[in-house]
Formats: sequence, structure tokens, C-alpha cells
Amino acid sequence: MPIYTSYSGELATKLQDYRAKGQKEGSKHRPASDAAGLDAHESALKVEAEGWLNAQQTLFDSTLTDVSRNVVEARQKAIEFGSQVKMLVSDDTLVSSVDSELAGFRQGIVNATQARMRAEADFNYFRASNNVHEEAKYPESVYWHFGIIAILALLETVVNAFFFENSSGLLGGFIVALGIAAINLCFAMGLGVLWRLKNLAAWEMKVAGWSSFVAFVLFSVFCNALFAAFRTQYQMVADTSDFVQLRAAFAQAWPEALLVFRLDPQFQDLWSFILFFVGLLLSCAAFWKGYTVDDRYPGHGEKDRKYKQTLEEEQKQQDLMRQKVKDFLHQRKAAVQAAIQEPGTQVGMLAKRVADLSHARGALEAQADAVSRDYRLVVEAYRHANVAVRSVSAPAYFKDTPVLSTLVDSSGALAVLNELEGVQSALKELGEQYREALHNKLKELQNDSSEILNKVLAQYLEETTKEAEGLIARRTPSIQRVQAA
Repeated sequence: MPIYTSYSGELATKLQDYRAKGQKEGSKHRPASDAAGLDAHESALKVEAEGWLNAQQTLFDSTLTDVSRNVVEARQKAIEFGSQVKMLVSDDTLVSSVDSELAGFRQGIVNATQARMRAEADFNYFRASNNVHEEAKYPESVYWHFGIIAILALLETVVNAFFFENSSGLLGGFIVALGIAAINLCFAMGLGVLWRLKNLAAWEMKVAGWSSFVAFVLFSVFCNALFAAFRTQYQMVADTSDFVQLRAAFAQAWPEALLVFRLDPQFQDLWSFILFFVGLLLSCAAFWKGYTVDDRYPGHGEKDRKYKQTLEEEQKQQDLMRQKVKDFLHQRKAAVQAAIQEPGTQVGMLAKRVADLSHARGALEAQADAVSRDYRLVVEAYRHANVAVRSVSAPAYFKDTPVLSTLVDSSGALAVLNELEGVQSALKELGEQYREALHNKLKELQNDSSEILNKVLAQYLEETTKEAEGLIARRTPSIQRVQAA
């Protein structure tokens, strides 16, 4: 498909070239004095000039066609606008449409509300039965909480590795220390978890909790005393890879460790004494970490997390429902607002097309005049240069004014401009005709939307809550009958 461009003086740039051609042809007495038609140079220039006129006409016709198509589209939209407005104004399905949207969310919200109610009841029962009057407190990250235990275990292993160093070097001491740290910290942490039972209301739980505390004290003191005594015996083991020798060393350390309960610890050197207290300190830290691994009331943290999770899920379902209804109401109001603005938008678009077509018509006439002027200028320069050189008379047609046979036509613009004016007037009349009805409809939608968001949704959530309560109530007797049977 050819590309057409606006004329910008291309013919005028050939002035010097054609003057030189005129002199050259005149020196050869061409064209002949009796020539009746244009020579090749003038014919070529005329073809080029008429080509530019055709290009300008094509550009104008393209704009005229586009504007004509816009007129047809605008007229069709004006026809559709009336039907659209009548449909929008008479539409009374807002409430039923919202009810249909809400029906799709009902089951999910009821299930989420039911789960939240059950979790809340379980949570409240636990708090009431155990006299809990404080918020649940537990670590945000269990991994970080246990990570500290791992750091403590590594710290104890490294420290004990130096204490248990013997002929096998630090590697042998590290292996022994790793086993000691695992036993010491794991048991201490486990007993710390059980110590939380003391906070529960049931007396048997309190007994179990305080028993775990007593067990921790006895265990930590005895184990760390045993490890300290074992260190001395371990230093005298000839072959640390011999299990029999290790068992014998351990058996000999056992009675010595029991003496710590008589306040007569048998620590052979300062390092064993330090090992005892370092292990005891780390045991206490592990015991406390076990105690604080969750809320101090066993089960309170778990029920609190479950309740918050179900509450969050319920809120999520309700938020999705609200957002869906808001989007639906916004679409309804946006359709009316678009209808109010539609005539003005179309009139503005058509006004722009009027300006485009008027500009195209003016450009066509101006470009056609420029092509004709430059064509005459170049032809006259060619002929004058030819006559100035030749010694015989020039052809008779040299005296004629150069005229292009191709003419441009911009008359089609007038009819289209009249159509544009008629469509604009029709759109303005439609806008005025339906403006009040559309504004009233928009006001009605705004009032209905406010009522739906503030009252209807509140009533809907109240109904879903009652439905969830009914489901719980219907299922509870069934469970009781099964238990009674």
C-alpha cells in the first residue's frame, strides 16, 4: 500500500535543475519552433506535479472517509443511547442481584462462622475452667525458640570438648561432650515443658507439674555431677574407643556423683567443678526454654492460635463478600455515570473530527495552490532559460500559462460537516432530555448502595451467624444421644 505525504515544496527544489535543462535544450534548439506539445522535461514535471495533487487529494479523502465513518458510528450510538438510558432508568433488579451475589458466599461464611464459634467456645471454656485471666503468650517463631536451644547445645558441646580432652584430642572430647549436651539439654527442656502443668486447675495436673520440677532439680544436679565425676575417670581411660573401659569409668563415676546429695561432691580438680556449674547453668536455661515454648497454661496457646485462625478466616470470607458487593454496586453506578457523560463525550469527539476535517480541507486547498504555484515557477524558469539561449523562435505554447489538468475537490467536506453538526445537535438534545432521569437514577443507586452496605449486609451477617448457631445447636443433641447410647 503506497504511503502518501503532504507536499512541502519538493517541486520548487527543482528550479535550478530545470533552468539548467532549459539552457541545455535551448542550445540545441529544442523543442522545435513548430512543436505543439510539451517536451519530455515539462511533461515529466507535469506528471510529478499532478502526482502531488493526487497525493494531497488522497490524504484529504482518507480524512473525509474516517470522519464519515465516525458520523455513522456517532449516529448509531445516539440511537443506542436512548435504549440504554431507558433500560438503566427502569432497572429495578439491584436488590435481587445483590441477594444473588450474597447467596454464593453464604455457605462459606456460615462454615467459617461455625468454626469460629466452636473454637471460641473451646477457648473460653479452657480459660474459665483453668481460671485464666491473661492473654496467651508464646513465641512468634517456634524455630527461633528451638534455635536458641540448639545454640546452647553447641555452646555446651564446645565447652565440654575442652573439659573431656584426653589422649584422643579434642575430637574424642567433642563426641563425648555432644552426647552429654544432648542428654542434659533435652531432658531439661522436656521437664520444663511438663512444669507448665502446675498452672492448670486440676490437682493431678498441678502434682504432675511440680513433680517435673522436682525431677528437673534432682536430674540436673545428679547428671551434671555425674558428668563432672566422669570427666576425671575419662581422663584415665587408656583407649576411649573401648566400650568396656568407658563403662567401667562410668560405673566408677556413678557413686561419686551420688555424694553431691550429701553435699560432699568428689570433684578431683577445678575443671570438674567448673564443668558441674556450667552444665547446671545450661540445664536451667534449657528448662526455662521448655517452659516458655508455648503459653504457660498447656493448651492455652494452641486454642488461642486456633481461635485467631478461625476468626481470621471468617473475616476473610466476609471481606471477600463485601468487596464483591462493592464492586457490583460500583459497576451499576459507573454505568449510569457513563451514560450521563456519553453525550458530552460524543459531542467532544465529533467537535474534534470537525476540526480535523476543516483542517484537512484547508490543507488540501493550500497544498494544491502551492503545487500549482511551484509548477508554474519551475516551468517558466525552464522556458525563460530556453528562450534566452536559443537563436530561433520558441514554440508558440511557451507563451501559454502552465496549467495542470488535475484538479482537487474538497466539496465533499461540506456535506459531512453538516452531518456532523446535525449529529452533535441530536446528541446534545438527548443529553438534555435524559439528564434529569439519569441523575435521579444515580441518586437512587447511591441511596440503595448506602442502605445495602450499612443495613442489608449487617442483616445478612446476622442471619449467617444465626444459621451457624442453629447448625451447632442441631448437632449438639445428636452427639449427646450417641454418648448416652
